[in-house]
Amino acid sequence: MAGSQIEQWQEPEIQVDPSVEDAATATAITLAPPPPPLPRPRWQRRLAIAAGVGALGGLGGLLWWFFGRTPAPPYVLDISPSQSEYATAQAESPHLSWQVSHPRQVKTILLRGYAPDGTLVYGPETYDLTQGVPVNLLPYCDQTRQLLTCKEIPLDLRQPGQYRFELTLLPNLALNLPPVKAESSLVTVADLPQPKVVELAPDQVIYSEAGTQVAASGPATAPPVTEAGIRVSWIVANPESLQDLLLVVKRPDGATLGGRRFSLRKPGKPGSPSQVALPEELQPFCQIQDRLICQGVPSGMTDVGQYQFELTPVPINLGDRELPPAKQSEVVNIEPRPVRIASFTINGRDAQPKYLVPVEPGQSIPGFQVAWRVEGGSTAKVELLPSPGTVGLQGALSMPLPPSGTTTVTLRVTDGQNPPIVRAVTFETFNPRPNQPVIINQGGGPNQGEGTPSGSGSGSSAQSATPAPRRDPLGESLRHQNSTPSSNLRDLQQQSPENLDLKF
Repeated sequence: MAGSQIEQWQEPEIQVDPSVEDAATATAITLAPPPPPLPRPRWQRRLAIAAGVGALGGLGGLLWWFFGRTPAPPYVLDISPSQSEYATAQAESPHLSWQVSHPRQVKTILLRGYAPDGTLVYGPETYDLTQGVPVNLLPYCDQTRQLLTCKEIPLDLRQPGQYRFELTLLPNLALNLPPVKAESSLVTVADLPQPKVVELAPDQVIYSEAGTQVAASGPATAPPVTEAGIRVSWIVANPESLQDLLLVVKRPDGATLGGRRFSLRKPGKPGSPSQVALPEELQPFCQIQDRLICQGVPSGMTDVGQYQFELTPVPINLGDRELPPAKQSEVVNIEPRPVRIASFTINGRDAQPKYLVPVEPGQSIPGFQVAWRVEGGSTAKVELLPSPGTVGLQGALSMPLPPSGTTTVTLRVTDGQNPPIVRAVTFETFNPRPNQPVIINQGGGPNQGEGTPSGSGSGSSAQSATPAPRRDPLGESLRHQNSTPSSNLRDLQQQSPENLDLKF
């Protein structure tokens, strides 16, 4: 009984809720102090210091980039018109394009137009860029951080003339930079489209001199030039704006030979397109439609030589403006008439290359007559050498001969361009009896007859030393059969040169 009572007095076992136990444990951990941290490795501390220094350097670089560096100055990269010529008659006005670098550094843009002599004729137009692209430029311009690009900006300029545009950039005052300027190329504003020579050409580039005979069976020869001279043809665009045409003839080296002006406007009515009319000298060769077309216009150039033509259109209301560019043709050549020796005679007979002329000492020397006839043009030149030199195309001349020796007469003909034609004749004079008989008198007096033998006595005798006679090179046809040598020579000397037909 006692044991049961003791068991009854024992305290019952306390049952603890798990949730309450977890909360108590967490509270005990929170209230307990944390354990001391372990020391970090040295390399991590160094890396942290380097990262801090790099961050500070980058921050300093950014601050210098935004606040400390000098901004790049602005420049005009390009300024140019859309075309070099405009016509107010077609409601055209100049259009200008430009490109500017670093536009944020620009406060104001100024646009001016100048005449060729420097006179201000347009502007200045002012564009304020402090607030970005101005409103009047928005349809034509596009701006980025680096570039301001403006294309085909129309300019209110319709007065005829020539202009050169200038773009001026005024940088921001903080930059303390001078203005930046740039100029465009020359622009022409005309009342009417400028006339232009489209084509200029001769009808042919090679002529022969007037009077040249062209044979169908002979060598190929260019057709001869006529009295009209070299003919040229041309085509001119925009003839309604023509005032005159200038046709100039030059040498290939640029030397001017002459020129002619053709007026296409009636006097007293300049400037009206309806008054364009052909002058009388051009009416047979030209017609005006949308273009002026002329064919075979005579130039009057007929002399031998080389020629080059230049045609310049002169517009109406030219004023101080420059002439439109001229058009040049290719070089035209008028070749000289071929030269030919039609005849060259000695004493009326066709000249032979060589003549042998017998001349006995003490006798008169025969003379000969040289005659010639040459066919050629204006540039043909005839020379008779060694004298008298230059002679005419046709003539005759008596030629004296020396007592002995050789004389050569040369006929030289040239046309000034091609190699010369030469004919030469040689005269050789000689003594037909070079060895005269020598008579030796032995024992005789001066009164004794010469050439008479003294008989066959033993005392003295006349001996005659006579060499063998030399054969006459003239030939037997010039000798008489029954004549003595002395009489034969006398006959040769008494004959006229016309009767001597001497050949070698």
